[in-house]
Amino acid sequence: MYLAARLVSACLAGGLGRTGGEILGNSNWRYREDIDGLRALAVVAVILFHFESSWFPGGFVGVDVFFVISGFLITSLIARQITEDRFSLIDFYERRFRRIYPNLLIVLAVTVVLGFVAMVPLTYRPFGRSLVWAALSASNFAFIGGDGYFDPDNLTKPLLHTWSLGVEEQFYLVFPWLLILAAKRGYNTKWLIGTVVALSLVLSIGAALAGWAPSYFLLPTRFWELGIGALIAVLPKSERLSYARRSILGLGGLLAIVWATLRLSEADPFPGYVALAPTLGAAAIIWANGGLASHLLSFRPFVWIGRLSFALYLWHWPLISIAAGIGLPPTGTATRLLITTVMLVFSVAGYFLWEQPIRQRRRLGRRKKFFAVLAVFAVVLVGIGVVIFETRGLPQRLPADLVAIDEAAKRDSFFITKRCPEVESIKPAPCTIGDETTNKVSFVIIGDSQAQAVAAEIGDLAKSYHLRGLYLGKIGCPPLAGLTRTRRSHCSMQYDFAMNEIRENNPELVIALMHWAGLIGDPVGGSKTPLLKQGEVVTEADRSAVVTAALDETLTNLGNRQIMTSLTIPEHNGKALLFGKWWTERFGFPMFVPRLTLSEYWERQTYVKRLLSDAQLRHANLTVVSPAPVFCPTDLCIQSTNDTILYSDDSHLSHAGAQLYAPLFEAALAKTSATVKRPNPSLPSD
Repeated sequence: MYLAARLVSACLAGGLGRTGGEILGNSNWRYREDIDGLRALAVVAVILFHFESSWFPGGFVGVDVFFVISGFLITSLIARQITEDRFSLIDFYERRFRRIYPNLLIVLAVTVVLGFVAMVPLTYRPFGRSLVWAALSASNFAFIGGDGYFDPDNLTKPLLHTWSLGVEEQFYLVFPWLLILAAKRGYNTKWLIGTVVALSLVLSIGAALAGWAPSYFLLPTRFWELGIGALIAVLPKSERLSYARRSILGLGGLLAIVWATLRLSEADPFPGYVALAPTLGAAAIIWANGGLASHLLSFRPFVWIGRLSFALYLWHWPLISIAAGIGLPPTGTATRLLITTVMLVFSVAGYFLWEQPIRQRRRLGRRKKFFAVLAVFAVVLVGIGVVIFETRGLPQRLPADLVAIDEAAKRDSFFITKRCPEVESIKPAPCTIGDETTNKVSFVIIGDSQAQAVAAEIGDLAKSYHLRGLYLGKIGCPPLAGLTRTRRSHCSMQYDFAMNEIRENNPELVIALMHWAGLIGDPVGGSKTPLLKQGEVVTEADRSAVVTAALDETLTNLGNRQIMTSLTIPEHNGKALLFGKWWTERFGFPMFVPRLTLSEYWERQTYVKRLLSDAQLRHANLTVVSPAPVFCPTDLCIQSTNDTILYSDDSHLSHAGAQLYAPLFEAALAKTSATVKRPNPSLPSD
């Protein structure tokens, strides 16, 4: 609160005069080891988050800390040079390009090669598109069309992390002109920056609370974080503060950042008001410029990691993404050690071989030569990206059988969306499945993406029993009363819509399918899905009780009709096994891909079985089926049959897999068919 008050008062205080007075209070800025230590904290938080560490669900806020640091350093540099009447836009942009592009282009080039070897066309094609955007420093625009930064499918996007570079580069295009305008017109610099920061913060809060996923990636909703760093640069110095006060301020900031990494999660409305904790925390540390926190962050190993932080950030995510694509998920200890080793080697090598030499002009020292080489590299990468995208992922590089399987997974995934495209929209909409020649709705399927992956196939099976049904599910929306994964209101709307449709159509059978293990957790992987109850984040301690209560309420709302659900399907990377087979055939030595065993599957279902078994004792009309006999017919669970892939990703069935899964509900469909009263077709209807 103290720092926030200082920011407000600074904006109200006098700033730059018409004759070009002092712009910033920290004009004599010098290199600070504690800022490198702060960078280390930020990059480690991000890496641990991407390693899916359950201890750091909010590690993604490390990027917000980076934004504050960048805003502070850039403003310190620009404002000082403007005050001294020696600022040059060309020099500024050259320094920025020398800082960012050598590492970025190398990472992009290496990722192209890794993707060429390890990625299937289904994921390599969109990679080509993101490569074009990343080479142009605008990859944040490449990712605004999905379900947001926390979409599980983002693990297949090796360049996802470059969104933050796009935001920074766009900030660099705009912000210097803001300071130049202030200097030329004699505006109050603090007031001008503060006003833009306030507007951006309000926009960010509104977009986050509305659940507008693109807000995570865009400069207008992120500007305020860089702007807070800029305000720190133009605040009066903190030299008059005692060591004790600096320590209190810095430690408070450090605790705010640590709290954010430990307590925030993807369920929070981000980057809205909750992002104030890490950003103001970073600002407090920077402005304190001394004290105990600064001394802690100046610890030599922290400083060393901080100097490598940009390279570490660039390398870690492509390695995690590519590894996951070949069956090495980031949760494995061996995988984490391997990726950490590789990214450290690449980062250290790059720091000495090209990052520092180019930045310090020991290589490509002449401006024209530097920009010429940069342009050639960028154009080549853009061209490669276009080729990858236009050829649909260069399928000719892979064996025909692997391409056919990949195409089948793409073509067959979520058949229901091909029949009813409207289920993809936020607005609730019913989708008719089963026998459309029958008027009465006899069964309904509700659920999240687990239901959406199999709804069409269950509907096809229902046709043989002349049953008409409705699919009333929505991706990311568990069909449990009051529970959502995010603060987006469409999940609550979908639940209410589904309940109204069930009341109006009065079906005999309701099939409720969802990712139970993600909701209730499992003993192996923990709880992966953020959960909110009436908009409030559910803690791990309360998760079981909250899910149980929501399930009971939902079953009560559904009435005495027949209700069915299923244990979670076995989860594994089916494509990784096929890739491993191809790797062995191509290179002559095996690539180990772990297989899920039946005993491991049952261990992961421990919490789910307990939840549903207890619910059956309270609700006699609930039936629970198990997919284990279908997908784990022996001690090993299967991902394919006769080279036909059964999964579209690690936790969703392909069309072929859904066809094997659907018969689990055949007995219930047959029973429903026997009890449904149909009008005599020989008699006229009323």
